[in-house]
Parts: sequence; structure tokens; C-alpha cells
Amino acid sequence: MRDRSGHLLKLVAFLILVGVSAYVLFFTPTGELFRTHEGRKLLVARLDAMVQGAGPLGPALFILVYSVGILFLPATPFTIAGAVIFGKLHGMVYNLAADIIGASVSFFLGRYFLHGLARDFLETKLPWLDRKAAEEGFSVVFYLRIFWFPFIVLNYAAGATKIRFRDYLLGTALGLLPPVFLFTYFVGSIRDALAAYRTPSDLLNFHTVFPVLLLVFSFFIPAIVKRLRKDREPSE
Repeated sequence: MRDRSGHLLKLVAFLILVGVSAYVLFFTPTGELFRTHEGRKLLVARLDAMVQGAGPLGPALFILVYSVGILFLPATPFTIAGAVIFGKLHGMVYNLAADIIGASVSFFLGRYFLHGLARDFLETKLPWLDRKAAEEGFSVVFYLRIFWFPFIVLNYAAGATKIRFRDYLLGTALGLLPPVFLFTYFVGSIRDALAAYRTPSDLLNFHTVFPVLLLVFSFFIPAIVKRLRKDREPSE
């Protein structure tokens, strides 16, 4: 009984954190930095000024702000900022590092606040799901990451299950690599094209078109994987 009361208190505390984050996102000027196009431009400008002011520590400061911000806020504006401030290659490295750190912290928060109640529910209602999470944690996380599953939701949901952290970390690092590379490379390429812009054709080059084509292709990956698995299943 005492354990259940403790789990409920943790859940209430977590819901309060979620409520505060939702309030900030939807009802404050800070939230406009994430919800509107003008706000995201301002966010990038502020982060850029912060990074430039930090000198050699700029990348480390950016990673810290990014990884803390995505605990309860959308990651996309931070990813855009990383590409705009640091360019395609360095931006990808810093964005990926921040995503992995933020996802890891979120995982442990989910494990602390949600694991107790989730464990009771999964063990009694969905034991097969809990077992699958423990046995195939890497595969589950990897495929959900590479298929663009909502970032924050997966972070906390994984922490609530029996997924081992090492499987979660490896699945996150490898699963995020393609989408973070594509998105950062595309935004960085657009930044470079705009800097040298003379005619509309300057925006259509290999560096801007190639990631878009890869992005479109990625949307077909789930169907391709499903088909390959079906073809490999022994016929009855």
C-alpha cells in the first residue's frame, strides 16, 4: 500500500511538471519561441548570440541548453538552431549529442516517476508488452527512433518499461543518426544557399535536394521493413 502511494505521489509530481511545461509552451511568450515561425527565428538568434558570447565554450553551452530544453519542450527548434549556428557537419554532431543526453535524462526521469505504476499495469494488463520491451529493447527503440516517433513521448515511455538503459542508449544513438543527419544537413544547406543567394535556382542543388529525397524515402522504410519481414516468414 505504501509503495502504491509513493508511486501515485511520483505520478502527481510528474503530471505537475507536464502541466507547467504545457503552460509555458502554450500560454507564455517563451512558448511562442517554439510555436510560431517568428518565435523560432528569434530563438535561433538568441541561441546564436549566447553561443558567440561564450567563445570556445559555445558548443558545450549549446548542448547543455538543448539537452535541458528538450526534457519537456519540442526538439525541432533546437535542431534548427544547431544547423543554422554551426552548419551541416558540426551542427549534426552537436545536435545528436544533445539529443542523446536529453533522451537519457528523460529516460531516468520516466523510470523514477512512472516506472512503478507502469510496472504494475504492464505486469497485470500487458505482460507480453513488458516482456518484449525487456527482451527486444534495442530493436524497439531503434525502429521507433528511425521512424520519427514523437521524441519526448518515447523518452519517458521507455523509462516506464523494463527496457535496459544500455539497449535504450544504443537504440537511441543509432536510430537518431539518420533523421538528425538528414534534418540538420538540409537546414544547414538551406542556410548556405541563402547566404550565396542570387537566383531561385541557387536553392536547388545537390546539398538541398539530396536530403529531401532521402527524407521522402525514409517515409517508405516502415512498409519496406514490413514487406521484408513478411517475405522471410516461412510459408505454412
